[in-house]
Amino acid sequence: MLLEEVEILTTIAETKSLSRAADKLFLSRPGLSKKIARLEERYGVQLYERTPTGVALTPAGEIFTKFAKNVESLEGKLEAELAAAQESFNSTIEVGMSLADGETLLPVAVKKFLDLYPNEYIHLDAGYESELIEKLKEGKLDFAILENQPIEDGIERETLGYKRLAFLASNKPPYSTAHQPISVETLFKWPCVSYERECGFHLIGNRFFRERYGLALKSNDLVVQFDTWESRIIGLREGLGWSAMPEVIAARYKGDPKLISLKIDTDPILYPVDLAWKADHVISDSARRFMNFFKTTIPEGYFRSK
Repeated sequence: MLLEEVEILTTIAETKSLSRAADKLFLSRPGLSKKIARLEERYGVQLYERTPTGVALTPAGEIFTKFAKNVESLEGKLEAELAAAQESFNSTIEVGMSLADGETLLPVAVKKFLDLYPNEYIHLDAGYESELIEKLKEGKLDFAILENQPIEDGIERETLGYKRLAFLASNKPPYSTAHQPISVETLFKWPCVSYERECGFHLIGNRFFRERYGLALKSNDLVVQFDTWESRIIGLREGLGWSAMPEVIAARYKGDPKLISLKIDTDPILYPVDLAWKADHVISDSARRFMNFFKTTIPEGYFRSK
């Protein structure tokens, strides 16, 4: 079956009309009918029955149309794979990028680095910390920026500094009417919107509150878990509960009329941001150069002292 015939069959199935299909295919109605007749003659079957409202598939037509849709799907896959082959990116430096501070700092560093070294090709691999550590272990990354992640055996790290957790909620009662700063006891009476567990940010606050106040978030406190910061923010806007998140994420939504920042009556909750690499991985000169350069691009005052 030719790709032209595939297109004819799928278009007729979509429009359920020979006239509309002919228009969509830029064919005359007689020209389309001739192509269908040749196809029916080749296989010795009738594909369509004429009806007052258009055409209806015969049993043979249903088989042909199903086959044509499968061919169309395979053609789409072929085009995607060809495009991927043509657009292949041969990176010289592979860097793991965490989804808060990593995304904030690394793209800026890349621009400045490429101004000095335009022949380098950098791949920023964004992901959860657990995924990035596995890629470090497998030698797929030269180094990675990780947030609040226990470093495992065989992984070296340098703590760049500490950032603070911020608290956001919907600009609706009870959050908008509560007196600030809000006590920890009051905070724990409200439902908590948790980020995806492998990220571990909720564990920072959980550990802090448990050690400091003997309180811990439990399954009945956590009303939902999200896999992206963006979806989490949407949930907060709708009033699902409160949420703790890196201050660099909260800063992106500063001024959002549907959100408010919660001031909690306690000390700042800090988490480390680390530069990590596999101990026995041979880091190229280019990657090491970028690693060292990255540290010089971190804005003064970005990190807090612990």
